[in-house]
Amino acid sequence: MIARPRRVLNDPKRSEDCELAIQLRLMELLSDAFDAGWGKLEVLAAMNRIADRAALKLDAKVQFDVVSYLQRFSKKS
Repeated sequence: MIARPRRVLNDPKRSEDCELAIQLRLMELLSDAFDAGWGKLEVLAAMNRIADRAALKLDAKVQFDVVSYLQRFSKKS
């Protein structure tokens, strides 16, 4: 289980807490992939690509939400 956040969203130490919270699970995942026969560089590269795609999807959703909001707002004016 991953620990819940203990700091408010804008606390500068919150990102450190998040890293520590997910570090153990990430190391377990890496170990499982290595044990299965995947190479270290290919696993890390795959994880980076997955994280990048997830970030792009989140960014696209945020952009879509903002555009939708602005469109609705402009119709009300």
